[in-house]
Amino acid sequence: MSVGHLLERWPQVSGRLRCGRKIALFLDFDGTLARLRNLPGEVSLDRRMRRALAILARNRRFQIWVVSGRRQADIRARIRVPGIRYLGLYGWEGGSVLAASALSEEAQRALVCVKVWSASLLLNVPGVWIEDKESALAVHYRGAGDAEVRRARKVVRGVVEPFSQVLKLAVGKKVWEVLPLELQDKGAAVRRELAASRDRAVPVYVGDDVGDEPAFKELAARGVTVRVGPPRATKAHFHLDHVGQVRMFLEKLGSEFA
Repeated sequence: MSVGHLLERWPQVSGRLRCGRKIALFLDFDGTLARLRNLPGEVSLDRRMRRALAILARNRRFQIWVVSGRRQADIRARIRVPGIRYLGLYGWEGGSVLAASALSEEAQRALVCVKVWSASLLLNVPGVWIEDKESALAVHYRGAGDAEVRRARKVVRGVVEPFSQVLKLAVGKKVWEVLPLELQDKGAAVRRELAASRDRAVPVYVGDDVGDEPAFKELAARGVTVRVGPPRATKAHFHLDHVGQVRMFLEKLGSEFA
């Protein structure tokens, strides 16, 4: 489905946002607020983006959430803007309503098995490495060659398959994530946060990856959804080309809804 460019459709978007007393702004981090890098630890927030977020966070008309696959402490430390609610592990950590206190023992055991097994089989595959998120695993392959990616994909799928009753495999940009079925998606996180809020806010969701599609679907009828990046099939209403245009959008919100 072809989607319109958000900034080119601004009068339409602005009109929708003015329909609510408040605006509930949900933002992904990697590839949305910050440019992607080869390693997750290299990703940082641009000074101008932090300023745009800080202006909105001080505006009582906005409620802001950052929803990420990263751990909550990680995204909070990288953004460092007071007044934002940080939701880690797709909303598992840090929500207004506690999603869960801990993973089941079965899921924890399965993650340990997958981690150890995968680490052994992928040890000598160049450009592939495993990130342990405690409640999830990420197998990164940014920088790996095509042959190495095919090899790693076969390994990851084979290792996860025996645990399919408790674990799932999610595909992202140059990463496979091994997630417990207990961890719900970003659509569930958005639904939960909006239900906990008493304000009649117009929801807005901005994200760049496959993991953001459940949130686009959740808000299809009542919100403004924006996909960041090159054209591809999406459930979002609008698109932005890159992180710089996300900043322009946030600055536009800050100036027009002051």
